[in-house]
This record gives sequence, structure tokens and C-alpha cells, in this order.
Amino acid sequence: MRFLNRHTITLVLFYTTMAFFGQVPQDKIKAKIEVENIEGNVKITGTAENLTDVMRSAAYRLSVIKNNNKSNNQSNNDQIGIFTLQPNEIQKLSTSQINLLEDDEVIVLLLFYDENKQIIAKDRVVLGEEKKKKIQ
Repeated sequence: MRFLNRHTITLVLFYTTMAFFGQVPQDKIKAKIEVENIEGNVKITGTAENLTDVMRSAAYRLSVIKNNNKSNNQSNNDQIGIFTLQPNEIQKLSTSQINLLEDDEVIVLLLFYDENKQIIAKDRVVLGEEKKKKIQ
């Protein structure tokens, strides 16, 4: 019984630590995806905001994954780069424009990485998901 309690406590502490450290704190740089509808197309812009009073730099990846639920087609578009932000600056990093059909679902993911390739900020947007929920 004592052996079981010891392992249970160890597992609880392990998962609590993973939940705490597994989340990405956006206290220095904030990732934000802006979505704008333009004449039947969707314009997606990845932006970065420096939340500190010192200059910050990072690498980014803006991924746009488009799935057509009817034909099971999928397309991926990745844009990567490096940016530097002045204190309290907001900067547009990358823009992508896609057409969105009725059966499409689009997942947009913006990730920021530090020099050790660790994720330091992220944002995610799903378009067309509400249509899928209505059907089910």
C-alpha cells in the first residue's frame, strides 16, 4: 500500500509539473494571428508584439493548413523568418491569402522560437470549424 501511495504522489507531481511548464508563457513576445475577409478570400497576417522595454528577436513559422472535408484534399503553406522588435513595438511578419470554400477547414498556427529552438509564444486560429459542428 505504501509503495502504491509513493508512486501515485510521484505521478501527480510529475503531471502537475508538466502542465505548469508545458504551457508557453507570452510575457515577453506576443504572437497574434489577424484574419480579414476580402472579397471571398481570407487574408491571414501573423504579427508579433514586444511586451517588454528591451529589444527582442526570435524566429517564426506561420503555417496555414487547408483541408477540404468533401474531397479529402489538403494543402500546407509554411512561411518562416527571423525578426527583431524594438521595445513595445508591434510588427507584421507575414501575410498569406487563401480562398475559403464551404467545405474547407483552415488551421493557422503562428509559432515563435528562441535561439535554442524552444517555443516562446504561439497563436492558433481555425476557420470553417463552426460549419463542421453544425453538420454533426
